[in-house]
Amino acid sequence: MKKFLAVIAVVVGVFSLFVYMSTPSKQRMNEELKKPEVVKLIEDNLKDYDKDAFTEKGIIKTYEIDYNKTEYSPMGGINFTIYINGDRNLNIQDTLNKYSRGYSLGAKVLSPELSHLLRKR
Repeated sequence: MKKFLAVIAVVVGVFSLFVYMSTPSKQRMNEELKKPEVVKLIEDNLKDYDKDAFTEKGIIKTYEIDYNKTEYSPMGGINFTIYINGDRNLNIQDTLNKYSRGYSLGAKVLSPELSHLLRKR
């Protein structure tokens, strides 16, 4: 019985080490989010929500990624939060995925306040 438990402990330890080693660091995740092609993807996505984004007529004037909140998604990709117009109540939680053909944005959650503002338009 002791040998069996020892084998299980080794298997769990090796698996845990593998998962830990394959998880990208916060610095690497943030570097991905700062790449020009990712920035363009995010800005194009914001323009899908607000066709006048980044103009005087738009609801979305500026955005900021909270690099302290980036985290690795267990399903793959990078979870991150965007704040709109410097207001923490106007936010989008998003996922960046990297494929062989490039990047894409995944599941999104808009804050109720931002969703309400965009629907009024």
